[in-house]
Amino acid sequence: MYWNTLTVVALLGQSVRAQNMLRFGCSQLSIERADTLENPGVAPSPHTHQIVGGNSFNITMTPVTYDPSVQSTCTSCTYSEDFGNYWTASLYFQSPDNGTFQRVPQMANGGLTQNGGLTVYYMPYSAKNNKMTAFPPGFRMKAGEPTATTDNRVSICHRCLGNGEGFAPCDAKNIGPFPDKYCPQGIRASIIL
Repeated sequence: MYWNTLTVVALLGQSVRAQNMLRFGCSQLSIERADTLENPGVAPSPHTHQIVGGNSFNITMTPVTYDPSVQSTCTSCTYSEDFGNYWTASLYFQSPDNGTFQRVPQMANGGLTQNGGLTVYYMPYSAKNNKMTAFPPGFRMKAGEPTATTDNRVSICHRCLGNGEGFAPCDAKNIGPFPDKYCPQGIRASIIL
């Protein structure tokens, strides 16, 4: 498959104006304590992820030598030709009353029907760059650092839904940290690679 130089945006609950891009929803494949980029081969990983995409995802996947797009036989994504994997950190709500944790449900944009999941966008990084390239076998990308303590709104941002969303990911209506107020229609998280 050939793509423009891309920005991958995994968005939860956003609509975007029609443009030169590919958009598809993915259902949850698994929710696991697994992270083959940050903690390869570590079982369990120190944190949980919602994993979507190709059914060959496993804890022992190593970049270049293991290519999910070749090993997978099916996908949880609506774009049936995409056997790659996408994963996002699971979010938890901690009760202020008793300190217990509950996993926050994740979902794709409205109108895309699947179990949990997320929406994947492939968009040109620049309108000036028309060079077409293919991802090499075993290609991996990541956004953010699990131990980061500073705002990185360039690659990960959040928007309180129900307060005039707009269209652009990670624009002035977004913030790096989680919203500190009630969001009437949930929180949209954008992860840009």
